[in-house]
Parts: sequence; structure tokens; C-alpha cells
Amino acid sequence: MSPLVMSQGRKTKHQPMPKLRHLANRTRELNIFLKMAANQHDCRIMFIEGPSGMGKTSLLTRFKQRCPVQYVPFDCKGVASVAAFLSLVVAELGRDRFPTFISKVKVFVQGGVDFSENDIDADKMVSIAINSDIDPTTQAHRLEQLQQAFFDDLSQLEDRVVITLDTYQLANEALKNWIESKWLWAVGRQLKNVVTVIAGQSVPDSVTNSVWGDECDHFKLAPIVEVTDWCQFCAELQFDLPEEAIKAIALGCKGHPANVHQMLSVAIENWSA
Repeated sequence: MSPLVMSQGRKTKHQPMPKLRHLANRTRELNIFLKMAANQHDCRIMFIEGPSGMGKTSLLTRFKQRCPVQYVPFDCKGVASVAAFLSLVVAELGRDRFPTFISKVKVFVQGGVDFSENDIDADKMVSIAINSDIDPTTQAHRLEQLQQAFFDDLSQLEDRVVITLDTYQLANEALKNWIESKWLWAVGRQLKNVVTVIAGQSVPDSVTNSVWGDECDHFKLAPIVEVTDWCQFCAELQFDLPEEAIKAIALGCKGHPANVHQMLSVAIENWSA
């Protein structure tokens, strides 16, 4: 049995296996992220790309666990519009840090609503500010002003902040267009204390974008085929499986992280049977 595999007694048959965490071939991504967060890297934009089951979300969880600064995660499934993204960031970081943005929203909001009373109303207030009852030209003009106020406030942050967007392939087209034309430009050129990470089965195309394409690091996650790393993974979780079994599972699943994890779960559950 490999010395990497713990031998402190087998777990019970029905002991569930924890979620996928420490993985091989992800050390470089983690190190670059930590350097970005610590202002020790020349880029502040990171793309994590890979097909389903490659461990993108698990890697973002690892980033969050190790991040030395404030970490604000979003899933594109839950961000319906640009207005929602702006208001959610403001709510997460605290409206006292966005005085210019809040003042601009108040100017646009009608009906004497007290915007300062309730954080839950943030998204509603931004929606009212650029509501559908006004003509498209006015909507676009207001959104442009809100966006600039948002960027101005973010640029004044004294502390570094990380903002991540997962499942980018599920973002609606309006949000994708804004991220690729406005957000990434701002992070790359204006927002010196903001790091952004975008993960998904597809991500923005950094090759053809001359505005911010040279301002980012792009990682494509590959299968994890190193048997020793899967042995280390099991050892850290204190599961007693022979190296031969781990090797057979890792190679049989061609290193696909989600599939290897699933098969390890089955093996661990039945190992003491």
C-alpha cells in the first residue's frame, strides 16, 4: 500500500465522501490567484475554462478558502441583468462604500422612496432608476451614468477585493456583452484594487479582444491523471484505499475529476463491506 494512503482504520460503509477539494494540476492556478489577490501579479483578470466536471466550481471554492482579501462570489445563473450585478456588488460590499452610485440612483428614482432604509430594496431601486417605462435611449443613458458612478466608487476602494462569476456560459447575452465591453476593461485599466475571476464551460475570448486581452491569465482545466495526487487526495480525507484501486479508478475514468470522485465515493462506501 502506498505510504500516501492513510491506514487509520477504514470508514464505515455508509460514510459519505466529502466534496471534491484538493486536486492535482491546479497548483499553478491557485498560486497565480493568490498573487493577484496580494497585488503581486501583473494581471487582475483570470479565466477558468473547462467542460462540465473539470472542477471549476471546486477551484473557485479553494480560491475563496485561501483568499486573503474580501471575496465576493456570484453565479451567472442568479444575475439576471447588468442592473442586478451592480446592485448585488453594492449590497455585498456595503452601500457606504458607494456614495456616488447611491446619489445617482436617488436622482433617478421617483416617488420619494427612501433608498437608505432597506438593503433588500437595492435591486428594486436600480430597476426603478432604469425602468422600462422610459424610452430606450434614456434607459441606456441612465445605465451609462450608473455604471460610471459604480466604477468611480470602486476605484476609490482602499482595500483589495475579488469578484468572481461562475457558470459564465449561462449568463444572458446582455450581461455577457457588458462584462466583455465594460467590466473587463474597467478592471484591466481603471479598478486597480479589483481582481475578477470568470469561470465556465465558455469564457470571454481574450485572443481577439485587443482592449483587455493582454490583461488576463486564461487557464483551461484538463483531466487529472496523476495517480499520486489522487492518492494524496484520499490520504488527506483519511480514507484507506489501496493505491492499486485508486490507480484503476483514476485511469479508468481518464482523470475526469467528477467521475473519479464519484467512483472513489462508491469504492470507499463499499470497501469495508
